[in-house]
Amino acid sequence: MAFIQFSGPAILDNDGYYHIRWAAMLRESAPRLPAFTHLPLTTVNERDYADHHFLFHVLLMPFTYGDLRTGAKLAAAVFSSIGLASLFALLVGYRIPYRWLWLAPLVASSEPFLYRMAMTRAPGLALAMLGGGSYLILKRKLLLVGLLSFAFTWLYSLFPLILAFALAHAVAVYLAERRVDLWAAAASLSGIVLGLVINPYFPRNLVLFVEHLRMKVAADYSVPVGVEWYPYDTWVILQGSVAAFLIFFVALAAFDYRSRLRDIKPLFFLIVSSMLLLMAFKSRRFIEYWPPFAVTFAAFTLRGRIDRLKRTRLLHARDQVIAAAAASLIVVGLSVAGAMSILQARHDVQTEADPFAYRGASEWLASNTEPGTRVFNTDWDDFPMLFYYNSRNEYVAGLDPTYLYDSDPELWKLYARITLGEEPSPARLITDGFGARYVFTDNEHGAFLKIAEESGEFETVYSDVHATVLRIRAHERR
Repeated sequence: MAFIQFSGPAILDNDGYYHIRWAAMLRESAPRLPAFTHLPLTTVNERDYADHHFLFHVLLMPFTYGDLRTGAKLAAAVFSSIGLASLFALLVGYRIPYRWLWLAPLVASSEPFLYRMAMTRAPGLALAMLGGGSYLILKRKLLLVGLLSFAFTWLYSLFPLILAFALAHAVAVYLAERRVDLWAAAASLSGIVLGLVINPYFPRNLVLFVEHLRMKVAADYSVPVGVEWYPYDTWVILQGSVAAFLIFFVALAAFDYRSRLRDIKPLFFLIVSSMLLLMAFKSRRFIEYWPPFAVTFAAFTLRGRIDRLKRTRLLHARDQVIAAAAASLIVVGLSVAGAMSILQARHDVQTEADPFAYRGASEWLASNTEPGTRVFNTDWDDFPMLFYYNSRNEYVAGLDPTYLYDSDPELWKLYARITLGEEPSPARLITDGFGARYVFTDNEHGAFLKIAEESGEFETVYSDVHATVLRIRAHERR
């Protein structure tokens, strides 16, 4: 993961800049929680803000000493490695044969998975909790299931996944034994409820969770959201995860439903991996979970077949040669596919956006405006990097476009028209509607920049090859 992560200078994904800066602010203000004053027009304003990554940010704190960019990249490598190790630990704990050979596809069966695991975000640790949770659920360690669910609730807003895993276990038990066993689900639900209530942001965290649930479960999004919430093109996900799909389909072909009475684990991992695959088809961000669980399903399913093959004596030299050749081709094929996934992920990191692109404009704003001055940023997803370099200012939109839309749908529509260059005189709209006199825009917003220049209502106070800062001229003289 470090080989992938440190192939380029950028923190992967815009949100990583926000996460590492906010973790540093948490550390600096501890034990008091800092006020989040940076998006006052949205549903995550100072009064309503809730940190749904709170435990993740706490765990990021040790990486905030020294250079934050280096710390963010190191944290991503460490957390993703912990996530992968948790699933390999399942193979070790259950003594899966040839588990060291399973390690290669477990890590590198999908290039999109590796790329997203390289982001400074919570899914690496969420994967670790799902791996550990699977073990605890299968072992019926109910108290520990509850404690892990509590921690998951503090870690990341996708905590319902651990409850879904517990329910998958209940389904597997019913299919195998025709009995109802909801104890693991009850333990997980209890931990989640406690985690929501015993929370430094209670009850605001409940409001934010309901908002996330409502806006992301919907079939159609109310506003265009980040690309990660949309599905991959079919060929893209198949091509990028070819090894994972091949392993998954081989395991499906080898799966023996009749053996569920003897061992429930293959059925359990079939249910959870199928669920995660459906989620990955709905939204590309769930590729963060499906490939390693698909390989885990295969490892547990093929265990019986491998054991039977080991007991089979190949008497003829021809059969021994064929078996050895087949095994060698499989190992070589998986190794080549894994190496290609790693190299492609490494290449993607190398081509990530310049991490210093907005530093000049951000530092100008920090040096030439009063703390708390509001800035109209023409892209909501520019906020994390702006916040990373300049946490003194307020911004109009950020983290998620629905935060502004849910706060004021008409204001969001006005924001969209202005940023697309559809308003011929945007200056008064920006000052009166958004309370901002400064505008930050990347230089790709050609339509907006053209309107700003033609209107005569703006003056350029900073510009470089990446970004421009405009100041709105006073209206009183007009």
